[in-house]
Amino acid sequence: MATYKEIKGVTIQTLDSDPVVGGVAGASWSAGGNLNTARGQVAGAGLQTAALAFGGDVHPTSPRNSALNEEYNGSSWTEKNDLNTERRSLVGAGVYTAALAIDGYTTTASNNVESWNGSNWTEIAETNSSKSYRAAAGTQTNTLVVGGSPNTTDTELWNGSSWTEVSEANQTRYGGAAGGIYTDAVYFGGYSTTYHTNTETWDGSSWTEVNDMNTAKAELGGAGDASTSVLAFGGGNSGSPEGLTNTEFWNGTSWTEQNDLANARKLLAGAGSSAISALAFGGFPPASNATEEFSAAPPTAAILTEGSIFLSGGTTLKGFGKAAGIPATVWSSGGNLNTARHGGGSAGIQTAALCSGGGNPSAVAVTEQYNGSAWTEVNDLNSGRKTSWNGLGLSYSAAIFSSGSQPPGTTRVANNESWNGSTWTEVNNVNTARNNAASSGSQTSGIGSGGYPAPSYTNATETWDGTSWTETSDLNTSRYVSTGAGQSSSSALNIGGYSSTYLAVVEQWDGSAWTEVSDLNTARYSGASSIAGPIDQVLFFGGDSSNPTPTETRTELWNGSSWTELNDLSTARWELYGAGTGGASALAYGGSPGPSAATEEWTSDNGLGDISFD
Repeated sequence: MATYKEIKGVTIQTLDSDPVVGGVAGASWSAGGNLNTARGQVAGAGLQTAALAFGGDVHPTSPRNSALNEEYNGSSWTEKNDLNTERRSLVGAGVYTAALAIDGYTTTASNNVESWNGSNWTEIAETNSSKSYRAAAGTQTNTLVVGGSPNTTDTELWNGSSWTEVSEANQTRYGGAAGGIYTDAVYFGGYSTTYHTNTETWDGSSWTEVNDMNTAKAELGGAGDASTSVLAFGGGNSGSPEGLTNTEFWNGTSWTEQNDLANARKLLAGAGSSAISALAFGGFPPASNATEEFSAAPPTAAILTEGSIFLSGGTTLKGFGKAAGIPATVWSSGGNLNTARHGGGSAGIQTAALCSGGGNPSAVAVTEQYNGSAWTEVNDLNSGRKTSWNGLGLSYSAAIFSSGSQPPGTTRVANNESWNGSTWTEVNNVNTARNNAASSGSQTSGIGSGGYPAPSYTNATETWDGTSWTETSDLNTSRYVSTGAGQSSSSALNIGGYSSTYLAVVEQWDGSAWTEVSDLNTARYSGASSIAGPIDQVLFFGGDSSNPTPTETRTELWNGSSWTELNDLSTARWELYGAGTGGASALAYGGSPGPSAATEEWTSDNGLGDISFD
């Protein structure tokens, strides 16, 4: 028998301790030196190893407002000269030798600004409007402030000598946070009449709404002086009155959840130059002196690289790659659909998906394409339909849209259309007009099964050869509102659905017959799948069930033999659309209730896992 070295040309290294994940994916929080004075509503400036903490609320001590100023050297805090004006809920900008303390609350909202030269604070030109709970980014001589209480969209720029009002933010809010510089910043979170996930980017002249955070919150911390490497951490919302540990990373396009803080808190402060070199300190409740440092693996650590294989401790063979990372993967926000809807056709992969038809609430013909960050409207279907088959197409440039219902009422039609990347063309109809059928495959090789032709659900199955539909062997269990997955007419899954009850039943198609395989963990209907992937690695998500709540966030992975529950969707929904290639890459968009325009992306990071040989 050939050895591994003969096959691969290398030996397998034996390591006493496992290498670690590099970059922000492997970063985590660790304890730093405590503040000398516990407080919340504190402001910060500087780097992880050279920071300032000033002002704040020392409640329950009275008076609550503080002028205290402390400096961090990477391990401990030292008291320095105080601010001239005691205040809380102020905001900071700059570095530990050259900083600004901006606005805040004394007995009312303040527009007081002070400048720090490394040894003393000096009062300088005031902002144009008195505010507290603002967000700021920049340096001592070039600073951006935005939002604040009383609720506002106000934005001001500081040029080193005066403040100028500029274009307002899109969302009114206070208690948000910011990162970047005054010409290139990102503003996120906050509260107005509700807690926000809103994220906006600043290009030096105007604000643009971009992909939302995963968790709505206000009174959070932020760090990062580049708009493409920002960390958001802590904060609070209505579901977490004691504060959150949640941490998210902004890469310039989307937010990804990272390792949590050790201490749940809100009204904290942050400092740091990037998402892998950040500092969190202070906060409530109660008043905290805790300091935590967010850092990547040290330079001396052995770093895992994709494809690494090694013998751990001389006993366990391990590998590092995408498949191993699937269990740890979470959903993150993508760009919203232009037209909110549910129950239409999908096709493609996470970075190149198609959304066609659906209900809003009436049947629509709208078609949109996704490029990995935003949806663009393209040419419509020839006939608007909803509750159609869930979709056929491995690419957003080659798809089939089949059957469904259209007004008036719920008239079921057999219409079939083919998409060439720019226009829809009517082609041969399905044999049995029905809605809510499961479908999968490609533009030239597909399958549809189940559905509701009226007056009841069916087990009828048809295959598509690129020209016409042919009736073939039926499902074992009649059902509708089930979900399909698979890449061709010879290999497919029919997942869940409804007959006289919620179904967990899964059937697999081998090109000639359906065979029942392992059930879902949670019976449900109207879910979605990574429709363009192989049937030995399918992600199934969302849907409607009877327990514990009707609308589902659950995500399950099929490995060819069994289902495993993974991390949930951020937004519970059913009648949603799905795309993607499998457990490592998927897209969830639209759905009910609403209808919804939300898009979520599932992308597996590399992960470390044991390797076994059957």
